[in-house]
Parts: sequence; structure tokens; C-alpha cells
Amino acid sequence: TIQYRSNFEEEYSSAISSHIMRSGRHYANFKATQMASDEINIGIIRPLLKKNNRMDYDFHPVVTEDFITDYESDVDFTIRASHWGDGNVNCCTYFGDGACYWSSGEGEGRCKSGDREWSGNGAMGFDPCTIGLLLDLNAGTLTVYKNSRRLGVMKRGLTGEYCWMVTLLTECIISVERDVPPE
Repeated sequence: TIQYRSNFEEEYSSAISSHIMRSGRHYANFKATQMASDEINIGIIRPLLKKNNRMDYDFHPVVTEDFITDYESDVDFTIRASHWGDGNVNCCTYFGDGACYWSSGEGEGRCKSGDREWSGNGAMGFDPCTIGLLLDLNAGTLTVYKNSRRLGVMKRGLTGEYCWMVTLLTECIISVERDVPPE
């Protein structure tokens, strides 16, 4: 469970799972409660190796398209060539308004404006809900579910290793658990 509370403007909090997904199908439910708004990013990111066993307190790879340069003092990105495959999506999230934010980490992606054109785009809303994500590394897709109802495939062309991630830009509580995808 991740809880975030802040009294400051422009603050956020990120959490990255230590479980690395390398192949096959993986599903997780992200249950959001006590939400002040829908400013929540839920998605996947490449496994990151911290330098000096620390991470900058304001790590937010969804805000910047060039997060590899911005965070190179804290994170070792040298492992990417051998484990990340040939795809250019190094971070991909569902934002609470329904947009898909993604980044190559090297200046490519839709981090500033988000991609609202994916089939099934649907907002989280302000009421507590559960967002499910199905990462299918066999098909190279990330599919979004809201309260067990399939919204659609948000991103295609995913290859290599990923971990689940959450970035909160609002006060809320999110619990994350692996599960079986809805039928």
C-alpha cells in the first residue's frame, strides 16, 4: 500500500516494484482510495539499478521525456542494452484522466501532452476505483481495466523487462496486488 500526503504544490511520490517481469502475461490491480483528484500515474518502467543505494527524492520519470539524462547520477542505465530488448518504451503509464504517458527516457514519447487517442481511453474519475493493468510481453501490449471492465490496449510494441510503478501527484492511498486478469 502506498500513501501520499503533501502540503506543498507540485509535489509527488513514486514507487517502483522490485518484481521484474521478463516474459509472459502479468496482471496487477491498483486500488485507489481517499483520492483528492485523479492525478495518478499507474504503469510500467524498466528495472532501475540505484547507484550508491539511493534515489533522488523527486524521481518522476513520467514528467520528463529525457529521464535517463536527468537521473543518470542516481540510476545505472548501462544494463539496458542487454535486458531491455529493442523497443523504445522505457516508461508507460495510465494517467487518471485516461491519457497514456510514455517515454523512451531519451527525449522520445508523449510525456508532456499524453496520448488520448488509444482505443478505450477512459478516465479514472474522482471516486475510489480499481485500475487493472495487463502486461502481455508475448504480444507486446499493455491493456487497461477499470473495475474489472476492459477499457482497451493502451500501448503496443513493448519488449524486454519491466516493473510495475506508481507516481502520485495527489493525496491518496493506493494498494497494489498481483491478480488474474478478468475474463
